[in-house]
Amino acid sequence: MKKHSGGHRVGEGTYWNLRNGSLVEFKDIGILPGDEETAYLRIPFALLFLGGIFYGGLYIVFLPVTIIVMSVYLMGRRIFGGILDQLRTSVSFGWRPTEAYLAGKNKKEKKNHETKE
Repeated sequence: MKKHSGGHRVGEGTYWNLRNGSLVEFKDIGILPGDEETAYLRIPFALLFLGGIFYGGLYIVFLPVTIIVMSVYLMGRRIFGGILDQLRTSVSFGWRPTEAYLAGKNKKEKKNHETKE
């Protein structure tokens, strides 16, 4: 695999952008997009083909595992989430940490103070 920079003229083939993972394919001679700092690797077709088979196999193996794990998670959240919500509403401390009482609590003025005036 040969390393190329953006803006260089290259021959036909598939080039992999190392920065963002995109592939650029040329059927004929072309110029790689990007500037001098953008690095590309020329990927041989055989390696690209084997990589596709490998990643396809990973997808086939992990898709059922992902479906089972997500199903168990969502069912548990559905079942135990309702119980936790009921517990949360029944156990109330009267203090809410998101509220601030900077002015103090409302105090009723004493009636004696009003009668003196």
